[in-house]
Amino acid sequence: MGTSVSGIVRLVRDLPDEPGVYIWRDKDGKILYVGKAKSLRKRVSSYLRKRGLDRKTRDLMKQARDLETIVTATEREALIVEATLIKKHQPKFNLALKDDRRHAWVRINVGAEVPSAFVTRDFEKDGSRYFGPYSSTRRLEKTLSTVRKFIPVASCRDPTSARRECIDYHLGRCAAPCTGRIDLAEYRGLVQQLILFLEGAEKELIALLEREMREAAGKLDFERAAMLRDRLSDLQLLMRRQRVFDSDGTDRDVLGISRTEEAALVQLLTIRGGRLIGSDHFMFDAQLDVADEDVITSFIEQYYFTLPKLPEEILLPCDIPDRERLAEWLSHESSHRVRIIVPVESRMADLVQMANRNAYRALRKVLILGERGDEVVDSGVRALREVLGLRRAPLHIEGFDIANIQGTDPTGSCVVFRNGVPDKKSYRMFRIRVKETPDDYAMMNEVVYRRYKGVLDRGDPLPDLIVIDGGKGQLSSATDALRRLGLDYVPIISIAKREEIIFTPSQKNGIALPQTSPALKLVQRVRDEAHRFAQRYYHKLREKHVTGTLLEEAPGIGPRRRAALLKAFGSIDGVRAASVEELARVDGMTPRAARNLKMWLECEQPE
Repeated sequence: MGTSVSGIVRLVRDLPDEPGVYIWRDKDGKILYVGKAKSLRKRVSSYLRKRGLDRKTRDLMKQARDLETIVTATEREALIVEATLIKKHQPKFNLALKDDRRHAWVRINVGAEVPSAFVTRDFEKDGSRYFGPYSSTRRLEKTLSTVRKFIPVASCRDPTSARRECIDYHLGRCAAPCTGRIDLAEYRGLVQQLILFLEGAEKELIALLEREMREAAGKLDFERAAMLRDRLSDLQLLMRRQRVFDSDGTDRDVLGISRTEEAALVQLLTIRGGRLIGSDHFMFDAQLDVADEDVITSFIEQYYFTLPKLPEEILLPCDIPDRERLAEWLSHESSHRVRIIVPVESRMADLVQMANRNAYRALRKVLILGERGDEVVDSGVRALREVLGLRRAPLHIEGFDIANIQGTDPTGSCVVFRNGVPDKKSYRMFRIRVKETPDDYAMMNEVVYRRYKGVLDRGDPLPDLIVIDGGKGQLSSATDALRRLGLDYVPIISIAKREEIIFTPSQKNGIALPQTSPALKLVQRVRDEAHRFAQRYYHKLREKHVTGTLLEEAPGIGPRRRAALLKAFGSIDGVRAASVEELARVDGMTPRAARNLKMWLECEQPE
């Protein structure tokens, strides 16, 4: 049985002005939402406002019947408690990471009498060196086994307990320090070589092996020198196969994101020592009205605060609130400074784009294998929704342009984009019907009106967004056409050439976006495609007018009548200017054929 509304109000008023975690529960005591706060009183009080709540919060408060709080010493501690509770309970209204895997690490117990290297999912603070994380244990074990062919370090957890050589010794993957087959000092040198390899310290490893090779040759130990030479050659070949991303050797995580209307996928590229060592993805159940920045923030809070070892840098696909504070908290959890960066134009920005592409491919795979009906939402579509504040993502966009040179053969185009991609089979062209010296505004009004009058008559779906090629005047004309049809609720924008400013009916000064904005790039693609299609059709019409081939499309006009008409009037423009009576007097024409031809020339349109 839950607490009454008045009871919850009293509980909230009694909350302390201290950091902590709050938990909303339903009438059955089930956890609905877990949140953190710098001030419990101020944060939780915001849920009781009658106005200004988003849809998710309104739905939460309709079901909330009880409140529980946990006071913490610091906001950072509250974040860790929040992440733990979200991971454990997966509350309905939280962005919960759909993953409880523990990642794999290579552990080298450097403090042991006889160190060894092995794969583990447990992380102990015992002075051992850990390398990772790796998403696939099987792949990691295979890689380590390959490296140990050249650097034969033991893989058993306690080599001192062995009584005889194992199979790895006979396969050349272990130097058998357990039975004294190798001097302990020399063996520790092998361990150091393996550490340098796992760190990606290629130059240091090569220098070390070359130095040892020279020392062996100087002592006339040519057998050891030859062995070191072969090891160096093999390791150089192996390291060349690994793709190098950074010459500075920085440990970096690179995040990318891809969305459907119901889910979000965060892609993680793990770069250690400048080399890509792993790629993994993580799913969230997230409606598209949840911003990318909220998904990325939730991922950082739930993933990194549970990791035993953190990278030096985390590259993000979008900026997030409290980025510096999160970096400070992560640095506090780690033994080194952690930087959270949103790269703009650099090699780092290219890495983020690669992560985004991998996120797209990974989400496509999830949808295909999972047989879900969702579709991966284009990044430009997502960005445009956020920029314009649209209720839903503009998956269906229609763009309009007018082609009109010196008032002859004016045409209008309508292009269709679905999820950021042209749907060319849905394109439509219009021949302008307005006769009294039309201007671009009147023609845009006509084309938009005719397009959506037809859509309404056929019962076809309306677009999520309309894009007009032009400035405020063209936008006003198109908006008037929608209003006359009762469609003034359909979102519409225009984009002016050169200035590249986006205008909306409600914003007088327009929206100026950076040239790198995915939202602007999508609007430009729609605008440019509408312009291209309009120009292409316009020139096609002009060619037909010049050659007279336009009459080939006229109903009831065969080769003989067409030849007679062109002979009588000289061109298609002459035929168009002739009256019905003049057309009827042409050899082979009848009054009925003349009336039909005149009507067709005046009203013919391709849609």
